[in-house]
Amino acid sequence: MKKQTRYWVRRILLLCLIGLVGYAIYQVSTDTGGKPVEGDKAPNFTLTTLDGKQRSLSELKGKAIMLNFWGTWCPPCKTEMPVIQQAYIMNKNRGFEVVSVNIHENELPVSNFVRQLGLTFPIWMDKDREVVKQYKIGPIPSSFFINRDGEIVKRVEGPLQLSQLQQLIDQITS
Repeated sequence: MKKQTRYWVRRILLLCLIGLVGYAIYQVSTDTGGKPVEGDKAPNFTLTTLDGKQRSLSELKGKAIMLNFWGTWCPPCKTEMPVIQQAYIMNKNRGFEVVSVNIHENELPVSNFVRQLGLTFPIWMDKDREVVKQYKIGPIPSSFFINRDGEIVKRVEGPLQLSQLQQLIDQITS
């Protein structure tokens, strides 16, 4: 093969390779990996609450929902829980519900945690992490804000402050 032909073949192969790498990066950066995202309907699930009742997310249709994933062993979760309790008390008469999903723990430590912090909203137990897998939860605390139509309005990873939480509640209750 001539020197000039090899030169052009290498250039064309290099351009193709760059194009493929660029396309792969684009796909990875825009793929949600099946994660429920803003604008999606919130996937339904059924769990047992801390007080032993079976509850489904679909039962709360028509309510504005904060779906929060947490654990007693998570320091940011412990900081966030009193804020969620305060927001719950302030907004429950507006059709606001908290679905607080504990991740992979037994009732005893969760009951002690709830009693210690004086939490009055229901605690749903995800002992097998099925809902964690369904919602593709990474860092905790993680929260989804779901409007009255069952649509995810916002996903927040990390702890929330009261003012930030109140703004999100206002978005889903109006």
